[in-house]
Amino acid sequence: MALLDRDRTPARFAVVTSVTSGLLVAGTVALARGGLLTSSVPLWSVAVAVALIATSLVLLRKVVRRPGRARLVFVVVPAFEQKYWLAGLIRRLHGRLDRDGADMVLKLPACDYDASAQTHLLNKVRDRRTAYMGGIVVATAVDQQRTTLTEFCTALGRPVVFTDAEPFEHEHEYPDNAVYVGYRSAQLGELAGTWLVGHLRQRGVTRPHVLIIASREHTARQEQCRKVLQNAIPDVSITELSDCDFQRSRAHDAVRAQILRLSSRELPLDAVFCTNDEMALGAVDAIGSTPSTVTQYTAVIGIDGIAEARALIDKGTSPLCATVIQDADRLAERTVLTLEAMHDEKKVAKRTCFQGKMHPAG
Repeated sequence: MALLDRDRTPARFAVVTSVTSGLLVAGTVALARGGLLTSSVPLWSVAVAVALIATSLVLLRKVVRRPGRARLVFVVVPAFEQKYWLAGLIRRLHGRLDRDGADMVLKLPACDYDASAQTHLLNKVRDRRTAYMGGIVVATAVDQQRTTLTEFCTALGRPVVFTDAEPFEHEHEYPDNAVYVGYRSAQLGELAGTWLVGHLRQRGVTRPHVLIIASREHTARQEQCRKVLQNAIPDVSITELSDCDFQRSRAHDAVRAQILRLSSRELPLDAVFCTNDEMALGAVDAIGSTPSTVTQYTAVIGIDGIAEARALIDKGTSPLCATVIQDADRLAERTVLTLEAMHDEKKVAKRTCFQGKMHPAG
């Protein structure tokens, strides 16, 4: 069947099937003109024969071909260990792709949030680019990786949808075969900051101390939250720790150390903003395991809206008061739909950005 492989040799397939159809029709016409058909069979059977030949040729073009290769989609992520929201997104991407008849090839880094580890994965995908219909990338260290990501997309020549972390600042910087679908980190941070301002004002705190537990990824979250707090409450005191890598254990240790420092100075810890829910849960654990008067009224807020955090907020029995929701179901759905549209050469927006929502919405 290699001769009639529509995928690998489309020109040969078209020529062979066209010539075959021509010969069959020409033979039928010649027989009719020579009287061979009409002399031995009724004329109506000639029309039936021609119709059958035409139908057979249509089926030939659809069926006589090498079995189609699997529709493979690569998914490159920057981290996996203790990244439950990201793991949930991967699961939802897999489910959506599977419903569309595509197989997902997951690429995990040797080390979380390591730029060189992600570059290695991108190079491996590029080297096997003909195997993929396109892919999805959650970029890491975007300030360092922009040139690498541009070169990857250009060399790949397949649709690429970036999600979760926006790799380029402006639309014109995106390669022709690349787009972004996701949330804006700055908007998520602004929501968190606005919630904190309202909470602190409601409590009548005019000179609050706020601890921001963050990562070197998605830095716009903490930056925007800080700006909102400083603009609304000029006397706010902010301590920012950016080396917790979205890990619950690191956040626990950082918050516990801060509680002990403030206890020695008899200063209250009014609020803790964590740039993901895993760290927020770590902060809650630290407050619970480090009894102190400085945390009597501490409010904790996170980002992501994972199930464990929402359930704890709904109970109302812990310092965790709110989270900014990123809807992983909606994100996965739109990401896959965008990839499919790009594969079908349909026009799509360079940026599709959703709005985060507070839980609770008060």
